[in-house]
Amino acid sequence: MKDLSTVTIKDFQACLGQIFVVSPEQGEALSLELIQIKPIGKFDPEVDARQPYSLLFRGPAETILPQHLYQIKNRTLGENVLFLVPIGPDESGQLYDATFN
Repeated sequence: MKDLSTVTIKDFQACLGQIFVVSPEQGEALSLELIQIKPIGKFDPEVDARQPYSLLFRGPAETILPQHLYQIKNRTLGENVLFLVPIGPDESGQLYDATFN
């Protein structure tokens, strides 16, 4: 994966609907689907290096990962570490947020 300080919304758009495999320090690997990419805040290309954005992932309802840095792997972007925050369940599973400023 690219250096996360340079990854943009466009990089993740190619992964929308794809699975990211999360490997917790303890326990089995978990599959999360990238279900939404949303720009946040204000963006001035003359001042800011990139548009801030938020990624929304959905995982299985029966497993809730605590807020933490996780090793992740995706077929398009490869391997890296993401800070995931559980934000609650929806009708299909547990939701997680990763925000890039």
